[in-house]
Amino acid sequence: MIDREPNVDTSTWLASIISIDKSTDPVWTWLNYTDGRPLTVLPLLIARCLGFEVSYPVAEGVGIVCWLLSILILYKTLRWLSLSAFNALIVLFPLPAWLGTTGYHDHIAYNSEAVSVLMLMVGVSAYVFAFHRRSDDLSISPLPLVFWLCLGAGLGLLVYAKFQNVPMGLVIAAFIAYELILQKAWKSLVGLVLGGFIPTILINAYFAWRGELPTFWNNYFWYYFYYGYSDEFSKLPLWQRFSPWRAGSLMWQSNAIRYVFIGLCLAVLVSFSGIVKKINVNRTNRLLLFAVCYLLVTFYAILQSGNPFTHYTLFLPVPLTFLIGVLLSRSSENIGVGLKDWVFGILLVSGLGQGVFNLIERKPIAQLWHDGFDKQVVKIIKANTTPDDRLVIWGYADRFYVYTGLPMGYRATYTIGIYWPSVLHDVRVKEFLQDMTQNKPAIFVDLNGSFMNTEGKTEHQHEYFPPIANFVRQHYQLIAQVKDSSPKGARIYKRK
Repeated sequence: MIDREPNVDTSTWLASIISIDKSTDPVWTWLNYTDGRPLTVLPLLIARCLGFEVSYPVAEGVGIVCWLLSILILYKTLRWLSLSAFNALIVLFPLPAWLGTTGYHDHIAYNSEAVSVLMLMVGVSAYVFAFHRRSDDLSISPLPLVFWLCLGAGLGLLVYAKFQNVPMGLVIAAFIAYELILQKAWKSLVGLVLGGFIPTILINAYFAWRGELPTFWNNYFWYYFYYGYSDEFSKLPLWQRFSPWRAGSLMWQSNAIRYVFIGLCLAVLVSFSGIVKKINVNRTNRLLLFAVCYLLVTFYAILQSGNPFTHYTLFLPVPLTFLIGVLLSRSSENIGVGLKDWVFGILLVSGLGQGVFNLIERKPIAQLWHDGFDKQVVKIIKANTTPDDRLVIWGYADRFYVYTGLPMGYRATYTIGIYWPSVLHDVRVKEFLQDMTQNKPAIFVDLNGSFMNTEGKTEHQHEYFPPIANFVRQHYQLIAQVKDSSPKGARIYKRK
């Protein structure tokens, strides 16, 4: 691990931690300066409170902890399904084999998938614990109301880690509710539903108390609704979004996990081939139906936005593994011993093959072509600021918040929500000018049109947006320009 950006996602969340750390109102900053995903930031915030520094190695370590916890909970869940300890470890083997060897930037980065997969796995495990434990434990007294309240609250909190979690959360909640209805456990059902609404009720009450209720709905709901459930950001036709070819290409796009996905998918197919008895709607088959629906809706969640990001596929290994565990936990009449051995062999070979491939292919992290330009920009910013001054990057290069250690002057680390066409454009401009007026950031850097920038062209530079241009002209003066091979490079402005 080195203290340099592995992926822009990690920088986004570290920038939020820096802003919270230096804020006089940390609760508001935590909820409003975390891109609508405060629970993604929470593990990093806990690490910071424990004394760890704000750095890329720490963030990567936190991500690894989240993944290890998910795998541990999945192991326990498989044990509840009556898999032996040895068999459960074989089923899980491809996951740590991939996780422990991957060097792919979308995998080693800390992103919202790490905490989302953990939260979703807790929900799946709770469902199995409550209704599908293969032991005499099911004969014990019903679970207390507080369990259902907490489970509902946990599912209700999923949206605050990533909006993409909503379909999976709804499937988990629906199957739990169905089981409670079958048991006529009305009090538990009410607790589950009430718990699900409590997080949103509380956060709405907080934003309303601050006089910022529209801010909540614009930044937590509408922005991600348009992002994920419309063609505002991706013009990919519906049939292409959900085509099997696209699903497969996303899974196998990265060599660093391709063979694990091939092994998991093949293991699922072989396991299903062993089901020869007619499927009845009994408790065992309801669990199988849940595992299948959960996997399908996970595919839906990663495909529906139309984006090509490979880190979306990180949602898939755990549901695939869980489905394999459910299939293997069925009686020997359905899946024979010989067929199980084939499944175990596929999993061992795919995990071992992926690990060996990753170790062979893994190389020391090379210097990025823009590192030299980054250092120039950082040096100029540090020479013109104090540690408590604020910074605003017009563009998408969140690493500069981390490299300079300066908190955000605008509530988002990036400004693509302003310069990309959107029905929320006017709202975003209003928020931007409001934050610039209130926070008075010492430095404003326009990176659009520069090759140091992730997303943003020359026509997205701030002067093409009159309200922004007027504000910058009135309050800032150009102090430096760091040119890469683009016409203007990075333009650095200091507050007058």
